[in-house]
Amino acid sequence: MRNIVNLNEGWQFFKDCADITKNEGAEQIHLPHTWNALDGQDGGADYYRALCYYTKKLDKAVYEGAEEVYIEFEGANSSADVYVNGQLAVHHDGGYSTFRANITELLADENEIVVAVDNA
Repeated sequence: MRNIVNLNEGWQFFKDCADITKNEGAEQIHLPHTWNALDGQDGGADYYRALCYYTKKLDKAVYEGAEEVYIEFEGANSSADVYVNGQLAVHHDGGYSTFRANITELLADENEIVVAVDNA
């Protein structure tokens, strides 16, 4: 029997990759999220295009007992790399199309998911 767990709550967003390596400057967010909510609509030439990061801790209790574990995103514009415990789980190009990856073999007792999204 399939069990679907919503992971949209409690992500950390890092607009600068230097911040993620220092683990500082994170904005607490829930998905869906955009970092262009204001600059994409103000008519200026300040539309932020860059690589940004989302991170989330995933406890084993969330998926314990599952034979296979997939992670699914309903979109990430324009390209995304999803890492589980430092290992690449999936690369996706395609803007707002759904993509998923089997992460069963990448999971441990304590897990960190990092999603690197590039809208450049």
